[in-house]
Amino acid sequence: MVKTTIDVDDDRWKRFSIKVIEDFGGRKKNDVIEALVEQFLRDPALSEALEIWLRREKTRSKSQD
Repeated sequence: MVKTTIDVDDDRWKRFSIKVIEDFGGRKKNDVIEALVEQFLRDPALSEALEIWLRREKTRSKSQD
C-alpha cells in the first residue's frame, strides 16, 4: 500500500467529498479513489475521456491568463 499526496482544487475536492458522502457515506473517499484508479487502468474509454478533459482544461487555463 502506498500513501501519497495530491493537489486538488479546493472547490473540486469539496464537491467530490460531498458526493462521496451522499452516495457512499462518510470515510469512503479512499475506497472511491482506489476504485477510480482501478477503473482507469482497465477502461481505455476512461483514459480517452481524461485526455479530452485535460485538453479542455489547458485551453481554459490559457484563456484565463
